[in-house]
Amino acid sequence: MKAQKIFDIIKQHHPTMGGTEIIDLMNEGTDNFCRRSELFKQSFSQASTAGTRYYTLDDKVFKILSVTIDEVAIPRLSGGVNIDDDELTGDPNNTYDLGAPSTISNERYWYEDLGRIAIVEKKTNAISRDDVSSNYQSISETGLTIRLKTISAPEPLTVSDVTAGNVKALAGVPGSFSRYIGDYCIAEGYRKPASMNPQQADYFEGRFEKAVKDARKFARTSYVSSGRITPVDF
Repeated sequence: MKAQKIFDIIKQHHPTMGGTEIIDLMNEGTDNFCRRSELFKQSFSQASTAGTRYYTLDDKVFKILSVTIDEVAIPRLSGGVNIDDDELTGDPNNTYDLGAPSTISNERYWYEDLGRIAIVEKKTNAISRDDVSSNYQSISETGLTIRLKTISAPEPLTVSDVTAGNVKALAGVPGSFSRYIGDYCIAEGYRKPASMNPQQADYFEGRFEKAVKDARKFARTSYVSSGRITPVDF
């Protein structure tokens, strides 16, 4: 269903609700739906930088399903690393950045940390600090393609998307679930003081919740993927 049509349906129920508020609710409903249904799967790619362990994840990424380096799958690291390679404070005078490793290892792993993905290489006694040794170093090569397959959400709708009249809500998501984003927004509107109506709110929320449940079942038998190349961060 087109975003403009959903917008108009919401407006019929909540004529005093502003356009920006409606679009914000549509994006909120989309994120809620995609995160809980796990129906929309998307890949993100970025080139590695030698000595860089952490890469920021896009806000639309809810879960990482798999990671490849130059199309070779790498496993998730169980546990953690005992020596980090990070600049948590952002202060150049207070850094634990270890720089690029001098030797290459093709035994690579990934893990998540503070909304980022880390890529490490395993090498015996790779780095040492304060009489402690670690068998994991940051990636040692620049220009390798790091590809993430994720559960995520489509790009947020904008005012121009709605006014254009030809942009779909839940773009890239299979099935006829986009109409239920309107139910989410209508329910939220009926919980606001200006249009308080708990019975109507519960009714439309129930429709949305059923759609999430149906979409989750659908996701177990379907895989939808779209690609995007990001030059800086995931």
